[in-house]
Amino acid sequence: MCDTCPSEKPTRRSLIKWSAAAAAAAAAVPLAGTAQAAGLSIATGAKRGAAFYVAQAGDTLKTIAGRFLGNVDRWKELLAANPGLHGRDPRAGQKVTLPESPAGPNTRTFAPIPADSKPTPFGPEGYRLTRFGDRGYGVQVGPGQSAFVVTDTGVVVLDAPSSHAAVLPKVIASVTDKPVTHFVYSHSHSDHVGAANLFANAVLIGHADTASTLRAAKDPARPVPTVTFTDQHVLDVGGQRLVLSYPGPNHESGNIIIHAPQQRFAMMVDVAVPGWAPFRAFGSADSVPGVLRAHNELMKLDIEHFVGGHMHRYGGKQDIAVSREFVFDMWNETTKAIAATPIAPFFGQVEAGNTWAAVELWYDAIAVKAEDPIIRKWTGRLGAVDVWLRENLKTMAVSARVDQPKDLGV
Repeated sequence: MCDTCPSEKPTRRSLIKWSAAAAAAAAAVPLAGTAQAAGLSIATGAKRGAAFYVAQAGDTLKTIAGRFLGNVDRWKELLAANPGLHGRDPRAGQKVTLPESPAGPNTRTFAPIPADSKPTPFGPEGYRLTRFGDRGYGVQVGPGQSAFVVTDTGVVVLDAPSSHAAVLPKVIASVTDKPVTHFVYSHSHSDHVGAANLFANAVLIGHADTASTLRAAKDPARPVPTVTFTDQHVLDVGGQRLVLSYPGPNHESGNIIIHAPQQRFAMMVDVAVPGWAPFRAFGSADSVPGVLRAHNELMKLDIEHFVGGHMHRYGGKQDIAVSREFVFDMWNETTKAIAATPIAPFFGQVEAGNTWAAVELWYDAIAVKAEDPIIRKWTGRLGAVDVWLRENLKTMAVSARVDQPKDLGV
């Protein structure tokens, strides 16, 4: 984008060359004497020939995308073409570069990843070992994470994703020659404990609901915990303490908080992911309100380090606070959109008796209404805010209607 370059009135030919969507916008506006009023011009600077639009008061990335790119969902292309916006809507008078159309109509674009959410290269060994305190360690392989604590008598392993199977025993051996005496399940999902059988001879600890789930699964890679609890379990071993607590159903029934107070770190998987927005449908959450409540419990911990189970880095207390703010913003915008969107008109848009279709249209409308303030506030602050936002807002809308929690206010 060139802020100091002279501009010239575009021709219909130049707009067609720029993109079919922009040409359609130009066709809707008489070119004679009105192109300048529309704010369209042709940049003549570093990206010579690129079209840009001069923002007017009240413009947003979505309204500009809808007007000139033909689809409000293409706001992410505008963001990618204008990194100077830093995820914010343009100011009046600011030039916004209009990108070329993608190669095909089905091309989907995504908002850029914030700098502190981007992956950093692993060394030749293919993993990253991070120290928490003097006895705690985090292990990363790709976007997966596990952890362990070295005690005076052995090692306590916290999760073992299948992607860690070839690495985790080797990493532990590089730190200590002590045996693995205990294995703690964060929850039952195989992407976090799919290599638990590597430590089958250790004491296996997990929530009672995790044990029940694994008992039914009959997966030899995930042996059933031999020690279970329902509320809290304190593991004192070899001079180290781990407090295992259950905040109630959340991402999954049985998904626990693991707190190592002496090492000042905590681990809770698939709830708060440092630097990133939540996974699709919150990872098929057993309880969406429980995901929010779990954030509240995590905020009570006195910690320096936090293991979220996924993506490219560990976090700290501030990352939990940011994740909490994000999910509560989503919840609050969703509940406001529900209150502002009557359901009755949607039954008139579908075949009589097709209640599911009417409700689907209603949830779509709620998600679209709740989406705008989230995009404006959060794009550029967390990775993948846009990727599953509508789906996650619809998931929240369903939960708000059927769970109706009274402890999560706007």
